[in-house]
Amino acid sequence: MGNLSDWVYIPLFGSSAYPSGFLRMSAHSLGLFLQSFLNKFPTLLHNSSSVEQMLHISPQKSYVNRSDSKYGLIWTWANISGRLLVGHQGSLPGIATLMMANEKRNLGVVILTNGDFVQGEQQNTKVGETIYKLTNQLFDCFETTKV
Repeated sequence: MGNLSDWVYIPLFGSSAYPSGFLRMSAHSLGLFLQSFLNKFPTLLHNSSSVEQMLHISPQKSYVNRSDSKYGLIWTWANISGRLLVGHQGSLPGIATLMMANEKRNLGVVILTNGDFVQGEQQNTKVGETIYKLTNQLFDCFETTKV
């Protein structure tokens, strides 16, 4: 067992950006949600244009002006190491998450992590780079051809 003094206590907290960041479900349920997205939500949405509307890139009016990301309705189009992916990612104190599908939407990856990401910008950068590297390695492993 590691040195418990290295652990950081993160108390319960809220956010003024609710519901952003507060989708709560099990890892299994999140996997089912991603599978439904890959299959265009067949049992939930009876109109296939609804998924296309979710994927439509909206004009960016966000406080985050990142040229490598474009935003739709809950979904982000991101260029991660040269691979165009669509999904959602985020972090809160103690966690970082990523759920992405390839451009063809025939393969998806979910990464859920916990740990202390509030100790500094250098650690934040390293965690983000590691998550992106792992994401690309998983797509490299399971995609039969690159998109």
